[in-house]
Parts: sequence; structure tokens; C-alpha cells
Amino acid sequence: MRTYPLNVRRQNASRPPIPLSADQCREFLANGFLVLRSSLPESYHRTIFERFDAVADGRGEGATGMGHFGNNLLPLIPELIEFFHDPVVRGALGSVLGPDYSMHPHRALHRNPPGSDEQEFHKDSYWGYTRRVRNHRPWWVMVMYFPQDTELVKGPTAVMAGSQHLNQRPEGICTEVPIAGAAGSFVLIHYDIWHRKMRNQTDLNRYMFKFEFTRMAPPRRTQASPPWQRPEHTPPLDLSPVWQATWDWLSGGASCRANGKAHAEELGSDDEATGINAGYRLGTAGQQRTLLDALDSNAEPHENKRRYSDNGRIWQEDATVRNAAHGLVQLGCEAVPGLQDVALNGTPRGRKHAAFALGEIGSDAATSTLIEAMRDDDVHVRIAAAEAIGILPPSSESRDALLSGMCDSASEVRFDAALSLVRATAQGSTELMAGAVAPLEEALYDTNRYVSGYAAEALERIGTAEALGALLPFLRTARWCPHTDNQHPF
Repeated sequence: MRTYPLNVRRQNASRPPIPLSADQCREFLANGFLVLRSSLPESYHRTIFERFDAVADGRGEGATGMGHFGNNLLPLIPELIEFFHDPVVRGALGSVLGPDYSMHPHRALHRNPPGSDEQEFHKDSYWGYTRRVRNHRPWWVMVMYFPQDTELVKGPTAVMAGSQHLNQRPEGICTEVPIAGAAGSFVLIHYDIWHRKMRNQTDLNRYMFKFEFTRMAPPRRTQASPPWQRPEHTPPLDLSPVWQATWDWLSGGASCRANGKAHAEELGSDDEATGINAGYRLGTAGQQRTLLDALDSNAEPHENKRRYSDNGRIWQEDATVRNAAHGLVQLGCEAVPGLQDVALNGTPRGRKHAAFALGEIGSDAATSTLIEAMRDDDVHVRIAAAEAIGILPPSSESRDALLSGMCDSASEVRFDAALSLVRATAQGSTELMAGAVAPLEEALYDTNRYVSGYAAEALERIGTAEALGALLPFLRTARWCPHTDNQHPF
């Protein structure tokens, strides 16, 4: 008879999160990953491995013959959630994303069977799309958990250290680092880091569980934040202006001036790191006009091909515009009027990246512009505007615009609108969000699984009797019994 590890559950509930040290945070910002070890007992990791090994091979309790478990990992093996309640895991996520982070509805079991080939390096798309602007700031991270001892010969995941901000392929620029370690090891990674599966040279299965998490709100502003210090271990690729600016933001302080000079023509450099650093340096040097001109310099229409991973082949198409947008973010509120103009009147690529930058700056003065941008003919712009609105302080106007976005014909717009409504519930009052309950109830039945997932989370966070009355019948119907399988039908 299968039993739940209640001792682990009680242990997790009795201990507070263990935050990362300042040195660990700085190392994460520079390298894009941090390898850590769970505090849960070895017996827990052995149980998780054995249960998934049996299920994956179609034998034993829980076997379903499904092949790919996808987003159903937790109802299939509910014990897995205790790993994410481990104080070490909660502390790491809270240090990077803030204490009120959200677990994304997507999750995956990556099985590396004996004799498998290695993957090509890639960075994950956002659920099949590469249309959103990737954040430099840590709004999105992933946790990759290894329940078994994972030696190099067993084919661990490998990352390219410091590659998280590169759209250009990282081979020859960054250093490959295999994530090998004992059972219970996990790696916290920036969502956009380049990574791959290595070759499994053993006769044993290797499993890795990948879960995604997102920040709910910008860091709280503080009067004094600790200064940036270069970490002891940094990657060969030097993006110091990005690291320092991100540290200042994560610490709640004002951005400091970046050292070094830059020229506008460097924004589109064939060496992407040069272009990224140029954007930040031009921004902190106050070169607003130069950056706004670069932001709106590419009149080519957007490409809409669906990709499940980014292969780095088209990185230069948006390079100048993208680097200018990140630079304008460093200017803060003084860049808002110029960005508003581009968001409404610029080229398609300019409008998209202007909406992104307005969200990153976070001024509620941009709310009306972003609401208008949600009606743009270009789906790229609507996606950027929908996510940007969720970063700003919520209002009845922005709430209603997001609810309208939940009816967009493009599922990616609906997804970002749903995510932004979750963020609004985290930042806004219950009274403000009460008007969203009925539309969110309808969104539970959206054809897009992530719209439905975030609608459920938004209703949970609203937490009123009306919201829970909408949510609980849906969950009762959707419930998966983890004890029922082909061997135990009743």
C-alpha cells in the first residue's frame, strides 16, 4: 500500500525558508544558475525515483501507459510537491522571485534512458512561442530536480554558464557546465539560459523534474541597498552592466551608473554581448534620444513561426531594437513619455519593445498607453502589453482591459492576460478583483490549458466565497485520484 510521506510534510511545515546568501544571489545573476541540495532525507528522493521509474516503465502502482505525463505530474505522484515545500527550495525561489512567487501550470518529467543521444543546446520557448520579449531581470526561473545520484556518465543536464541573456548561440562564447550531483540536487536557473541533455552512457534511467516559477511583483523599493560586488565565480562572458543593474533592481535600490563608454552603432554588433552592454551603458549615461531612435529603427514585420525551443538562428533580427529597449529601462521614469509615443506610433517591433520597457519601468503613468496597445493589430504588441500591464500597480481600468484580453483570439494573449490577472490579485485589493470572478470562472474552461490554470490560481488568490464557489466545483471535476490505475481500478 502506497503511503504519503507525512513526516516530510510535517518537517517542511515546521521550518522557515532558508534564503540565499548575498554571494549566492550575485553568483546566480552572473552565471544564470545555482546548484543546490535539498534538505529532505535520502529516503524521500529514493521514493520519488522508484515511483516514477515504475510509472515511466508502465509497471507498478500508478502505471498509466500514458507515455508523457506532462502537466499531470503532481496529481500522478502528489508526494513530489513536498520537494518544492523544502525550506531550501522555498528560500532559493523567494530570494530571486520574492516571497509570493507562483508555480507555473506547466511542468515536465525529463527521462534520459540508457544509450540516449545528447541534445543540441537550446533555450526553452514560452510554451511553444518565441514572441514575447525575454526578461533580463529575474521574472521567470526554472528548478530542475534530480531524484537520483546523477554522475556525468548518467547524462545530466548541462548549462552554458552566463548564457541567459544571449539570443546568439553560445558555443565558443560560454563554458558548458554539467549539473552532476547526489540525489536531491537541484539547479535554479534563469528561464532563458542555454541548456541541453547530455548522453547517458549507463544502463540506468536518469530523471529530472522541471518546474517553472514566476515573480508576482517588482521588488520593494528600499532607501539603502547593498552595493554590487563582483562574485568570486563569474562566467567568461562579461555582462557586468547587466549584472549590476539587475542586482540594484533585485535589492530594491536605484540603478547605478555603468562604467565604460558606448556608441549607438554597437547596439547591433555581431558580438551580442557588445550590443547588450552598449544598451545598458547608453541608458545609464542618459542617452535617451539615441536609444529611442534605435528602438524604432527596424520596420520589418514580425515573424510568427511557432518554435518549441529557440535555436538562435534569427537573433540579429531584433538585436538593435531589443538592446535599446533594455537600455531605456535603465533610464526609468524619464523614458516613459518617449516610450509611450513609440508604443502607439512606432514600427511593429518598436511598439512591442516599447510596451515591454514600459512594463519593466513600472510607472502607472503608462497604464492608459498599455491598455490602448492591447488593441493593437499586431499580436506581438498585444502580448507585450498584456504582460506589462500586470507588472504595473493594478486599477479598475487595467483589470477590465485584462479581462477583455481574456477574450482575444490569440491564446498567447489570453495566457498573458490571465497571468497579469494573477499578478493583480497578488498586488491589488479583494474589492478591486471581485469584479473579475465571473469572467475568471468562464476562463476555467478555456481551450488553452495555461489560461485555465492561471484562472484557477487567480480565483484561489481572490479567496472570497464567490471565488471559491466558482473554483471548487471545477477542481472537484478535474480531480485525479493518484491511487487509481490499471492494477487498482477501485
